[in-house]
Amino acid sequence: MSLRDMTVHEGPAPYRLTGWSADPPALSPERARSRPSLLLRSNRSVVRFTGREPDLERLRHWRDDASCPGTAVRLVHGPGGQGKSRLAAQVALLWSADGWDVLVAHHRRDHSEPSAESVHPVAGALGTLVVVDYAERWDTSDLLALLRDLGGSVTPVRVLLLARPAGHWWQVLRYRLDRDPGVPADAQELGPLARNPADRPGLFTAARADFAEQLGVPDPKGVTPPAALLRHEAYGSVLSVHMAALTAVLAHLDGTTAPTEPTEVSACLLARERDHWQELHRGLDRLFPTGPDTMARAVYTATLAGPLPHRAGLRALREIGVHTAEPGQVLTDHAFCYPPSADGTVLEPLRPDRLGEDFLALSTPGHTCGYPADPWADEAVAELLSGAPEDPAPPWVPAALTVLVETSRRWPHMAGRLYQMLRERPWLALRGGNNVLIALSEPDVLDSALLEAIGSHLPLGPDIELDVGIAAFARRLTEDRLARTDDAAAHARLRTELGARLASADLHFQAVVEYQEAVAIYRRLDPAGYSLEQAYGLLIALGGLGDSQAALGRYEEALANTTSAVEAYRVWASVDSAAYGPALARLLTNQGGQLWKLGRRQEAVDVTEEAIGVCRPLSGGRAPHDAEAALGAALGNLGVMLLRMDRAEEALTVTAESVTVHRRLVAADPAAHRPGLAESLHRYAAVRETLRTDTGRAADAVAEAIETYSDLAGVRRSRFAEPLRSSRRLQDDLDDTSFPAEFRRAALRQGADHVSVSPDDAYAVAAALLVRHADRCLAEGQSAKARDLLTEAVGQYRSLAGTAPDLYAHELANALHLASLAEARLGEFASALAHTTDATELVRALVEAGIAEPPALAAVLVANAGIRSAAGADLSLALGLAREAAELYEQLVRRAPATFGQELVLARHLLAEILHGLGDHSAADEILRAPGNAGRGES
Repeated sequence: MSLRDMTVHEGPAPYRLTGWSADPPALSPERARSRPSLLLRSNRSVVRFTGREPDLERLRHWRDDASCPGTAVRLVHGPGGQGKSRLAAQVALLWSADGWDVLVAHHRRDHSEPSAESVHPVAGALGTLVVVDYAERWDTSDLLALLRDLGGSVTPVRVLLLARPAGHWWQVLRYRLDRDPGVPADAQELGPLARNPADRPGLFTAARADFAEQLGVPDPKGVTPPAALLRHEAYGSVLSVHMAALTAVLAHLDGTTAPTEPTEVSACLLARERDHWQELHRGLDRLFPTGPDTMARAVYTATLAGPLPHRAGLRALREIGVHTAEPGQVLTDHAFCYPPSADGTVLEPLRPDRLGEDFLALSTPGHTCGYPADPWADEAVAELLSGAPEDPAPPWVPAALTVLVETSRRWPHMAGRLYQMLRERPWLALRGGNNVLIALSEPDVLDSALLEAIGSHLPLGPDIELDVGIAAFARRLTEDRLARTDDAAAHARLRTELGARLASADLHFQAVVEYQEAVAIYRRLDPAGYSLEQAYGLLIALGGLGDSQAALGRYEEALANTTSAVEAYRVWASVDSAAYGPALARLLTNQGGQLWKLGRRQEAVDVTEEAIGVCRPLSGGRAPHDAEAALGAALGNLGVMLLRMDRAEEALTVTAESVTVHRRLVAADPAAHRPGLAESLHRYAAVRETLRTDTGRAADAVAEAIETYSDLAGVRRSRFAEPLRSSRRLQDDLDDTSFPAEFRRAALRQGADHVSVSPDDAYAVAAALLVRHADRCLAEGQSAKARDLLTEAVGQYRSLAGTAPDLYAHELANALHLASLAEARLGEFASALAHTTDATELVRALVEAGIAEPPALAAVLVANAGIRSAAGADLSLALGLAREAAELYEQLVRRAPATFGQELVLARHLLAEILHGLGDHSAADEILRAPGNAGRGES
């Protein structure tokens, strides 16, 4: 399977890669005349690419930068209509011609993602370009997941991000990438191609010729540019110039006067869309019963909310007020006009985005253009986004709010509607997700009153789904609040609150800056005039500062600040434990973790036990939830400490209680405490696995942890992917120890009655467990034991494969392969050669039959060649096997560099060793000098 068609993920799929296609879909002149907006879509490339040589040269230099042989990221950003997608298409075309492979990444929420296509690896590609459009709408964690999955390639990988803004989302991504020095990232602003009015006539003329050819206009020289082309600022966008050229050619074709102003150009194109709906309705009344008014409302809905699954599309029409007896027919007719780009979806939006935004604005009352507005649209947006804050959000809310925000940038009456709706329902900003919160955080977008209204609905604690957007909004809100007061204590409090928001989003560098400023302000205040609130604020800032410093690995600094806060809190808690005990316990837990990292283990255990002692009496206090949260964290940390100090029995009691506490916390606030529950379940299972007691409970606990981490990784992969992998590894360990091979063999000898399966199934279960146990023995260096287990497994699988080859041939091949490795390690080359030969022949047949995948064949080829090389047996045959393995891995690396890059290096080294053995030293040295073979690594 090619990486192009492979969903790469750990947990819910965050993205999909597909191949880039240079062949635009065909469009007849008749179709183009009735639906001219199709000619503006970037995927059709109707207007030939011109200009942008400096931008293309910068991208070529970035591609060929010898100082970055691995993965690099470049953001190309600019307003809508600036030509980002056209530039990316040209880059893809040029780089593909230069020998690069080009892929396109689609986010899992992108319902417009194309259907699966049949593509093939590009053999011998010089590198891989991955294009990510609308990158600002991706979660940061999913972009990081994409970059992580692309890492490890032996050839360069360049990831081209396209986005309108380069604001907070990009700062967050850059910050995360700065922590990984292997992934350099920079930005390239795409300025207006037609910024200089003198350049616009040339762009107009080139577009006019291409549109005329598509529309069947033989001589377009009489088509003149609009009078406003040189003077109107909006024509600085290349898309606006193209739209003007298109409407001018259409007007020439019809013998009418071409529009002049940019808004008139949009209105003209939209009027043609409506004429098309009208003609379909009149000419195909029975086949196309939807009238133009209803179709306009469906297009309005689609542009706001689409694309959507069918059931959600029906609901959207109902919610927005498209009243019709046959909503399903409306969707069918809409799909006829605007075919869905992905299977199973409806309500494909009007493209390009800028034209769709203009359609929304011109259809909504409040503008002064000549396009007739629909009074229905006056309340349509509010109806589509109606609902109480406690109601579940419909699936279209994030997309609709994103489109509204973008439309509001150019249309004041749409901005007025958006802001009025947010004043009435400020919680909607959070329902829009991180992208909307970040967009609303830009300077001069919201006034103070609206900032405060939305701010009042921010969650008090962390929210893994919104932390990044909340951090951006909190910064804007804090800046506004700071500008409205000169009170130093208020400044310190506000910066402390902002630090907490940044820390929740894992932006600890920025959080440290805010916390340090807050501490400095508090310490500059006159101690004689300190209020209780100010003293408390200083302690919160010190605690937060220590926590973020610890997250950055600055444990000495963290411990000093945390200890200062702990000492003060101890005094306060001695006076009022209910009020200050939970905070003291949290700080003690943090202090324990910092001591542990510094190697002061017994001190760490002591203060963590003190934290637990502080929390236990407080469950009935004024803040029982805070006390429970502190208790759960302390118990979890203590369990890990005890386990690592070989006090597993004590750790079992502690981790079991931690699970119980976290279940209560999740029942009250799942968004805040599900990560803690998953962590406590994993720790409990790890202790059970260490003690080898009640492994059934351990298996249940780790299974629940995996399920929880899978959900969490789908929201913030960068934070939860590694814990998920860790839980999966623990589950594998539990599988090995829960069903030891000796038990299964005994059960098999006593008869299949001991297991509720057929005799063949019993043999298959026993054989599988024998192989699993042998695999672990191989990893631990117990080759003789592994050989004995595998000899028995091979015998059982040969018997099973004799009666059901389709079911057990793959398992037999794997057992033969592992047996050959064990025997080779023991120097038993005769049997090792026999087994590796059988394994190679069997896997090759399975691959040819489509039952096994090429990586399996590559692995047995390497083993076969390696065993022959070690035995000195038939090196010519070994050379051919090693060449075939290396060629296979070269193809696999093109699709999944992170997975197969190291295997390719090892295969090439084996090939070089065999060539040396045959005396062909120059060929061996040439292979070792190939890119990506600097180090052999470890198998």
